[in-house]
Amino acid sequence: MSFVQSHADPAARAKAIIVVGGVHALLGAGLVLGLTFTGIIQPDDDFTAIIFRDPPPTPVDPVPPEQAQPTATYYPPVAPKPPLDLRDNASTEVRPLDDAPVDRGTTLFPTPLPTPTYAPLPPAPTPSFSPVSARPSNGPAGWITNADYPSAPLRRSEEGTAGYRLVIGSDGRVDDCQITASTGSRALDTATCRFLERRARFDPAKDQSGRNVVGTYTGQVTWDIPE
Repeated sequence: MSFVQSHADPAARAKAIIVVGGVHALLGAGLVLGLTFTGIIQPDDDFTAIIFRDPPPTPVDPVPPEQAQPTATYYPPVAPKPPLDLRDNASTEVRPLDDAPVDRGTTLFPTPLPTPTYAPLPPAPTPSFSPVSARPSNGPAGWITNADYPSAPLRRSEEGTAGYRLVIGSDGRVDDCQITASTGSRALDTATCRFLERRARFDPAKDQSGRNVVGTYTGQVTWDIPE
């Protein structure tokens, strides 16, 4: 670095500029030639001496030892093998089919399949019991009497015969009553079924195995006004 007083005259300032330029030239030559140079410049009375020295050497890291390089295995070149010859030069004898020996005296017949056999069907079971229909267990004459004549039809002198069909359950009781022929009086028809369902009892019908089953019973009731 250079320092120039501000109150110096122009001649001294020009001289200082020349001196500084020479110093820079000497410093550049010393760096190029690799010499250590210490320069002392004797300026005029108005300048301060400037001393230039080389900077201290920069420490250098030690160079690591060279690592062992892998060695490559050398294989000598191998000559290519000649291509295989797939052609068959050997002669092959071909015999026609007609020359093959055939036994003309043997006649082949297909093996017959076995005839399937079926077991005979079991005989149909014969009934062990003859079916019977439902039969009254109490007297039909007591199912409806003159004392049962409804009062309204009696006052109107309504008479007639009612045909009926009863459905008898397996317990012998009447499950249903249907009028198949009307007396012409709704009150007499209704009274007929009401008394039959209440009083009629039956021996239930039986099937072929003797079990009680549902049956039917048909009959008729004549309503006459007593004398």
